[in-house]
Amino acid sequence: MSIARRIAELYEAKLNAALERVTDPREMVDYSYIQLRELLSEVHRGAARIAAARRRADLRISDLQQAAGRLGVQAEQAARAGQDDLARQALAGRTAMLAQVSRLREQQAALRADEETMAAAERGLQEKIDAFGVRKETIKAAYTVARARASIAEVFAGISADVADADMAALHAADREADLQAHLDRISTQAEVEEELARLRQQVGQGAGQGHRTVPHTADRRVEAWGRTREACLAEAVQGLVDSFAVVTAARPRHIAERRFVACSDEDLLVAVVEEVIYRLGADGEIPVTPAVQSAPEGGVVLILPLGDANEAEITGAVPKGASLHDLRCAPDVSGRWSCGITIDV
Repeated sequence: MSIARRIAELYEAKLNAALERVTDPREMVDYSYIQLRELLSEVHRGAARIAAARRRADLRISDLQQAAGRLGVQAEQAARAGQDDLARQALAGRTAMLAQVSRLREQQAALRADEETMAAAERGLQEKIDAFGVRKETIKAAYTVARARASIAEVFAGISADVADADMAALHAADREADLQAHLDRISTQAEVEEELARLRQQVGQGAGQGHRTVPHTADRRVEAWGRTREACLAEAVQGLVDSFAVVTAARPRHIAERRFVACSDEDLLVAVVEEVIYRLGADGEIPVTPAVQSAPEGGVVLILPLGDANEAEITGAVPKGASLHDLRCAPDVSGRWSCGITIDV
C-alpha cells in the first residue's frame, strides 16, 4: 500500500469518527461564524495599535522639528554675538534632533506600510465573514427542512410499513448529507481561520517590535514593556505608566525636559525613569505626551519628556504614587530583545 493511500484512509477514518459526533450542524456553523468575528476583532485591535504608534511618531517628529528650528535660531544669535561655543552646542543639538527626525520618518514609513497591510487583511476577512454569513443561513435552513420532513414522515409512518421505511431511509440519507456538508464546511472554515490567523499574527508581530501592557496586580498596578533595545523598552515602560491612568491625546506639550540617569543596574534605571514621571506629575502637574529614552555615556540613559498640562489629559484610573522595588525586571532575552516589569503603587 502506498504512503498516499495510507494517509487518505487515515484521514477518512478520522473524518468518519468526527461525523459520528455531529449533533446539530446549525450550532457548528454559528460557532464558526463567531470565531471569524473574534478574529476580525483581533485584526482591528492590531491595526489600532499600529495606528497609535504612527500617530505618536508624527507628534514626536513635529516636536523635534520645532525644537531644531529653535536651536537653529539660537545658534545664529550666538554666532552674531561672537559666542562660538554656544553656537556650536546649539548646532550640535539641532543636528542630533534632525537625525532623530530622519530615523522616525523611516519608522513612520514602516508603520504606514503595516497599516495598509492590516487594512487590506481586515477588508478581505470582512468579505469572507459576509459570504460565510449568507452560506451558514442556507445550511441552517436546509437542515431545518430536513428535520421537518422527518417529523412529517413519523406522522404517516403507520400508513405503510414499506413506504415508511423507504421515506425514513431517504430522510436519513438527507440528514447524513446535511451533517456531512455542515461538518466539511466547518473543517474548511477552521482551516481558513487558522491560516488567516497565523498570517495576521506574523504581520502584527513584524509591526510590534516594541510595546507595553498593564497587568492587574492585587491592589497595585503592574506595567510590563518590551523593545528591541534597552532604551526602547524603558520608553515603552514610561508610556505604559502614562497609559495606565490617563489619555493624553488632548494634552499639548508646553516644553521638553531632559534628565540623565546613571545607575548600577538596568532595574535601577527603570525605577529612576518611572519615578521621574511620577514626581513631575505630583510636583508640577505635568504629564508626558510622547516620552523617549536615549543612550548616554557610562551606561546611562537620557529621559526626554515632552510635558503637557495634566489638567488637559483625561484621567481614566488611579494616579500613581510611587514605584515598588519588589519584583523588578529589566533584561534582554537570548535573542537580544529587551523586556521589563515594574509594580506601581496607586
